[in-house]
Order: sequence, then C-alpha cells, then structure tokens
Amino acid sequence: MKKLLFLTLLFPSILLGQKFKIEKSHLIIPSKQIVRVDYPLYNGYSVKIWNKSNFEIDVSTHNRNTDSLSKNLVIEKKSSIQITIDKAMYLQFTNRFLTSLKVEYTLEKENLVIKKKRKVLTPQRAFYLENNTSQILQLHIPGVINPKLNPFTRSGVDLQNGQKVYLKMRDEKLLILTVTDRISNGDRFDLATLINKALNNK
Repeated sequence: MKKLLFLTLLFPSILLGQKFKIEKSHLIIPSKQIVRVDYPLYNGYSVKIWNKSNFEIDVSTHNRNTDSLSKNLVIEKKSSIQITIDKAMYLQFTNRFLTSLKVEYTLEKENLVIKKKRKVLTPQRAFYLENNTSQILQLHIPGVINPKLNPFTRSGVDLQNGQKVYLKMRDEKLLILTVTDRISNGDRFDLATLINKALNNK
C-alpha cells in the first residue's frame, strides 16, 4: 500500500536576487509512496522537473480543495518536463517501484512565466487533449513528453507548430495529431475521435 507524504512550502528557501525563480530543489520519493508538494501562497507557477532515477515517475496535479485530478503525466527516466501549476492546485509525485526515486525541480511564479510566453512561445499552441474513454491512453510527443491519460481526464499541452502527437500501441506508434496554426489556444481535442480518424486514414 502506498503511503502519502505532504510537503507544504509557503515560501522558497532561497531567492535569486529580486527574481521569483528559486534554486534547484532536491526530492527523494521513498518506495511505494506518494509525495505532495504545495505552494499555497502562489497564484500559480511553472515547474521544471528532472527525473534523476533509473525508473519512470508519475507526476500529477490536483485541486487543493477537492483532490480531483487535473493533469496526469509520466516523466521517463533521466529526462525532464516543464508544466504549469494552476491556482489552487498542488503537485504530486508517485513512486510505484521498490526503490527510492530522486527528482530535482525549479519553479517560477506565474507573472514571470506569462512574460516569457508572450516573448518566446508565440509560435506555440496551448490546448487540451481529453481522454473520454474508459481506457488508459499512452501518448508520445517526441522531444517533449510521454503523457499517460487516465480514463475521463484531460491534459493541457503547449506545443510548437509542426509538433506531432502519437498514440503508443503495442508494436507501433499511431500519428493522431500534427499541431498547426489552425489550432486555437484553449481548444479541446477528444482523443477517441482523433484515434478513429487516424485508423480510418491508414
């Protein structure tokens, strides 16, 4: 049975000058345990996470009031991801293995992230992938992330034009979406519809 550990942080331990970015934090996730990391005084922030372990780590975001799941992702071993944590959300790490796992992360407050997006990420599209089926769907976004969507959940992504999204199948990967400027920020895509369309076009 997994045990649950809480880590609530009111303020970063070390500030870099007048910026909101903090130094890299180190976190050990014990075997078969869940660790929650929360910054309740932040109105949202962006976090970059490095998986320093030899096994994948499940990372998810949840509503602080209801514990309902918002995003559910998988960080492959020796890789990293960057995600946005919305207001009233907390971050959760899950270790399914019999050995301890190690992660490192840095975060930036919401107002700094918004400025960066306006300047750097204008060619990108921020939209949602929704799993409205009763099955777990494993996706592959080359060079970005390999999200695993549980039944009846959705995941927010922020991808460049031209980025391809695949469905991981047993012996192959099925191309289900290519990001173009026809996608508007905030659009929602039903994965079952994308998968059926891709299979019919094979």
